[in-house]
Amino acid sequence: MAKCPNCGRRLHIYNWKPDCPGCGVNLVYFRSNEILLDDSEKAEIEHAHFQPKVDRAKAAYFGSKLTIMRIVFTVLPVVSLLIPFIKVSNESGSRSIGLIQLIQFLTKADFGAILSKAASGDMASISLMLLLVAVAFFLVNLINIVTSLGKHGKGRTIAFYGIMSGCGILSAVFLAIGGSVSSLSDEFTAAKLFIGAFVYVALLIWIFALNVFIYKKGIDIKYTPCLIGGLPKEEYFAYVEQGMTKEEIRRKMLVALTELQIIANEEREAEEAKAAVEKIKGVV
Repeated sequence: MAKCPNCGRRLHIYNWKPDCPGCGVNLVYFRSNEILLDDSEKAEIEHAHFQPKVDRAKAAYFGSKLTIMRIVFTVLPVVSLLIPFIKVSNESGSRSIGLIQLIQFLTKADFGAILSKAASGDMASISLMLLLVAVAFFLVNLINIVTSLGKHGKGRTIAFYGIMSGCGILSAVFLAIGGSVSSLSDEFTAAKLFIGAFVYVALLIWIFALNVFIYKKGIDIKYTPCLIGGLPKEEYFAYVEQGMTKEEIRRKMLVALTELQIIANEEREAEEAKAAVEKIKGVV
């Protein structure tokens, strides 16, 4: 059975009126202002916790020329694969292979067989799998940059870029040592690195070194000021940690909101006065 939230009187089914028959309080709007204020504070607190994450993500992507350069050079190694990076040959001739030809091969490839050959030590298969891991970490890095300035973000970013660079470089090394792709294709036998492979490796080394330099130098983060009930979030959370009651904090909020309103009124009056002066000058 329902009770009045104000006086605790039991309410029966025939108490259909919005007012409590005991104390007369309106049951519909009882504490409605306080509830709205609580909801407003909760929303501002959630925003105060979330906004720094947005600020860190923006700084990681566009915070400086170096971070913008990082995005560009993260993409460039994959783009560089469009340049032929392997030259394969057989008795009838030779052919250069780039990213487009590799994709065409992968659409028809048996990955189970390639994994099995890689596990047995086939150099060409190992090289191909390492290259695919490196390309996969290109996407991982683009996503990871969003959280790269968070807790453990710097170390994770260096590790991910290190994996991408290491796998890409080892891919070239294993292919150079093996010197053959006969295990992957019956059409060609001999294989050697072509110009695209050297460009790719150079870019991988550069992007890893760039990340190390960025984090040693540091990235400036411009945090957006957040207010909770007119109080700066740092001040609000400090009051909470001090054990202040909700009523005490709200009294401080009232003072802060009053000051903000005074400032806003002064700015509006100054703008109106400036507009009036400009209007008079225009008439004269």
